[in-house]
Amino acid sequence: MTGYGRGEVSSSEIRVAVELRSVNHRFLDLQIKLPRAWSSLEPDTSKELRARLERGRVEMYVKREVLAGVSAAGVVVDTALAAELHAHSRVVAEQLDIEAGLSLGELMRMPGVLEVRETAVAAVEEAPHLERALDLAIEALVAMRSAEGAILQRDLLARLAQISSLVASIRALAESQAEALQERLLGRVAKLLGDNMPLDVRIAQEVALLADKSAVDEELTRLESHVEQAVGFLRQGGAVGRQLVFLVQEMNREANTCGSKSGLEEISRLVVDLKSAIEKVREQVANLE
Repeated sequence: MTGYGRGEVSSSEIRVAVELRSVNHRFLDLQIKLPRAWSSLEPDTSKELRARLERGRVEMYVKREVLAGVSAAGVVVDTALAAELHAHSRVVAEQLDIEAGLSLGELMRMPGVLEVRETAVAAVEEAPHLERALDLAIEALVAMRSAEGAILQRDLLARLAQISSLVASIRALAESQAEALQERLLGRVAKLLGDNMPLDVRIAQEVALLADKSAVDEELTRLESHVEQAVGFLRQGGAVGRQLVFLVQEMNREANTCGSKSGLEEISRLVVDLKSAIEKVREQVANLE
C-alpha cells in the first residue's frame, strides 16, 4: 500500500528525522538508508519495521543533524610527521645553501600533518533518538495506509457483491442447462434420423452424461464460499492481503472451469463478466497489506 510517514526527535546535541515512503509490493521489501555512523543500528531498525508492516516496498531515509554549538569534529596533528618534515627541510636548506627551511605555516599545510576528523559517534547512545523518530514515522505511515485501506475495503465489498450477483445468475441458468442440452441433442438426432429416431436407453444415457459434464453446481458453491470468506476477511480488518490473493486465485480457477463446462451461450456471457469482475478484485487486492 502507498503511504508516507515522518518522525522527528531533537535533543540538546542532535536532531534526527526519519522519513518512510511505501508503495505497493507483493511482499515486504525494505530499503534502509542510515548515516554511516549508525550502520550498526540497521538490524534493529529492520526488525522494528518488519514487526509493524507486512507488505509493500518501504524506503527509509534518516537525517542526523548536529545542532549549532556542538562540535562534530576534532583536530588531529601528526607531530612525528611534522618533526620529520621539518628536519628534512633543514637538511635540504643546508645542502642548497638556503637560509631557512619550512615555515610553521608551510609545515602545517603539508599533507597528513593536520587533519580534521569527525568525532566518533556512539551509535548505541544515540539509538533511542532513532527509535523514537522511527516510531513516529511508522505511526504516520500506518495512519495514511489505513485511510487508503478503508477506501479499498468499500470498493472491494462492492465488487464482491457484483460477483455474488453474477454467480446467482449463472446458478439460475445452470438449473435449466441440462434440460436445454437434452432438447438440443434430441433435436440434432431427430434431424439426422427423422422418423426412424430410436428413443432407447443409450440416447438417454448420452443425454445424462452430457448433462453431468456440463454441471457447474460444485464450482458455483465453491465460488460462493470464496466470496463469503473474502467478505469476512475484509470486515475483520488487519493485514489480510495474502489471504485475499489466495481466494481470488481460487475464484478465477472456478470461473474458468464454469466457462469450459458451459453449454449455454447465456452462461458463457455471464462467465466472461464474472472473470472480468474477479480480475478487477485481483488488481485491487494487490494494493492491500
